[in-house]
Amino acid sequence: MSLKENYFQLFEVPEQYRLDESALRATYRELQRKTHPDKFAGGSEHEQLLAVQYAATINDAYDVLTSPLKRAIYMLSLKGIDLDDQASGAMDPMFLMAQMELREELEQAEHSSDPESALEKVAEHIDSEMTQLQAAFVEQYEKGCQAELAAAVETVKKMQFLAKVQIDLEHLEHELLVD
Repeated sequence: MSLKENYFQLFEVPEQYRLDESALRATYRELQRKTHPDKFAGGSEHEQLLAVQYAATINDAYDVLTSPLKRAIYMLSLKGIDLDDQASGAMDPMFLMAQMELREELEQAEHSSDPESALEKVAEHIDSEMTQLQAAFVEQYEKGCQAELAAAVETVKKMQFLAKVQIDLEHLEHELLVD
């Protein structure tokens, strides 16, 4: 194992968006078993440092590969595309309008007579949209030409918008349903 391997190589999985999560979990446990810093407690300072670095890399890789959004961002980075460097140009106005409507639904859910059902409806909407965006990303990424990769960047930006709404939904659910 090398710290220079990309995350897909480290986990010995194909460099693709759709991954077998149970295989990832199994590989993660095996990698942790082999490289856990406790296993090197009696080793040299260099061995201990390497074990900590390996464990951190394995944890980061697992976090990225098991998150659909982080995985998409990482895959773009492997193509030399840094989302932070991408111009924050105008987004699709239809998408932005839909996001405003989704946020309004979220706000209305808070004051609904049945907030649980209203929040569930918003969650289903987010899941449906995210599924469509993920499918679009796969298609765009696999084509790999410059125009399709540019479209994949825009798709990932949309996924980021939805992820933020998802976080807000989860916070609201916690506030309304747990408290």
